[in-house]
Amino acid sequence: MKALIFTPLILGSAIAGMAQTPQSPLSTAEQRTLDINQVEALILGRGNRHWDILGGGQPVYRVPKSGQASGSFAGSLWIAGLDNNGQLRIAANTYRQNGADFWPGPLDTTNASAYTGAAYNKIWKVSCNDIQNFVTAYNNGSVTANTYPVPADMQNYPAKGTGNFMRNMAPFHDKNNDGQYNVMDGDYPLIHGHQQILSIYNDKAAPHGETGGLPMGLEIHEYSYAYADPNLPDSLKAVNYTTYYRYEIYNRSNFYYTDVFITSWNDADLGGYTNDYIGSYPPGNFAYMYNATNTDPSVGGSVGYGNYIPVMSQAILKTNCSSDGIDNNHNGIIDEAGEQFIMDKATFYNNNIGNFNTATTNPVIAQHYYNYMKGKWKDNSPFVYGGNAYPSASNNVPTNYVFDGDPQLQTGWTESTAAHLPGDRRFLMSSGPFNFPPGAKLEWGFALVCSLDSTAGNTISKFNTVVKRDVRNTQLFDELNHNVQCQPSVLPLGVKEQNNDLKVGLFPNPGRDKLTLLFNQNMNNGSLKMINVLGQTVREEKLNGGYEIKMDTEELPAGVYTISIEQKGKTTTTKWIKQE
Repeated sequence: MKALIFTPLILGSAIAGMAQTPQSPLSTAEQRTLDINQVEALILGRGNRHWDILGGGQPVYRVPKSGQASGSFAGSLWIAGLDNNGQLRIAANTYRQNGADFWPGPLDTTNASAYTGAAYNKIWKVSCNDIQNFVTAYNNGSVTANTYPVPADMQNYPAKGTGNFMRNMAPFHDKNNDGQYNVMDGDYPLIHGHQQILSIYNDKAAPHGETGGLPMGLEIHEYSYAYADPNLPDSLKAVNYTTYYRYEIYNRSNFYYTDVFITSWNDADLGGYTNDYIGSYPPGNFAYMYNATNTDPSVGGSVGYGNYIPVMSQAILKTNCSSDGIDNNHNGIIDEAGEQFIMDKATFYNNNIGNFNTATTNPVIAQHYYNYMKGKWKDNSPFVYGGNAYPSASNNVPTNYVFDGDPQLQTGWTESTAAHLPGDRRFLMSSGPFNFPPGAKLEWGFALVCSLDSTAGNTISKFNTVVKRDVRNTQLFDELNHNVQCQPSVLPLGVKEQNNDLKVGLFPNPGRDKLTLLFNQNMNNGSLKMINVLGQTVREEKLNGGYEIKMDTEELPAGVYTISIEQKGKTTTTKWIKQE
């Protein structure tokens, strides 16, 4: 079993760490699995994911799920900022070795006190198939006749809060518009993707055992979800090997937080955990884990990928952040319509095992966690460009992104060109700094994307052609589809849903000689019209089949174009910028 070294006082495996955990254990109701596509991903309540706390501490992120190798060992949300008095407040989880920073349930909207009942000591799993079967049963009278067993997670879905807790906790289809959630009335959850797991938790119910830091007073709704569609073209196949995570975070405190960072922490062991490298690709808003060698043997109880090794990428999703007074996407405009978070930092730290500078190992106090989130080592030194990212007399240029070179061509700064020994990495992907006012809602999310090319052996050799494409397309696919809810008319999974709205994503935008259009439905008998700023139609095309269409745009002059798409009476319009 992989050794987890936590602090100088706690040594040993995941089982040993858990045995010394003072925090009350998770229940089986707080542990469910996303399994609708080619990934089997364990999701836990209270802000943890992928490692089996109740089953011996082994990782459960099997991808492809037909095998036994995992593409991630563990992960969690971190969030921190400075309150009105300049004090650091923080919430984070790793392995619960000294307790946790998150607990089940919402916070009171008037005084930020934590819910104390047992209703939220669970998580809820719902799929499109569940919804389809329920609607069919309701329409034929089986639900009201009590002859159809409505899934418990649908019956008890946390759609509505009580007392001073959030009135509209999670979105649902209200069939009779009475404002109440009741499956006997035909109501059902509205979910992300084709399968969703919902967890509701807070950072206020007890002292922070993980970081030892002060609480922020946050209520967090975590949506983990996946899509399943075997009819997707090769360029979109990675969607079926991807899981998605979206967070709605409410500031229930009276503090106006500044210098806030939100982070996905990932102990992203790729199969065998002793031979891994990490990297980052800032233009695509993702960081990634890959194998340093062309074979990945099993080690210490961790099943390796053998001779066909994927790349696991962690990519920022498109979420709105247009009201915090910060230029989050660094385009020179504050709070423009549709402003999005980006990956502002990509950092890492080493497990305590090995001969490492202690300033680069596991965090111990709250300030250590915050430092890693904002691009500093434990001793407050900046991450620097080159070498092992720790400052030296000859290397002292700060950087926001570690190992951002090209791992396929072996150019620039990679772990390989820096001659690092492969090993057990923890890496962090952060957005910030930004402001978080009292009463405000924050939305943020990311995807875990598995790129696997069976013709390449080690898929990192296809980084520029396969990995970048997979990340870009899974991000765009979710942008187009995540809010398209399962409707009663939805077809059985395996048949592509025809959504109410026609949507299109463009890449790159701005662009030059090539343009890719990604649609949320199969474009049979569609049409495209491209119009310049003078109102002149410069291109018209018929669109016949496929979710992805590529266009040559070399002959078009630089400028702003309106692209109008029509199919079966549905129309969508978007803008594209052609650069010089």
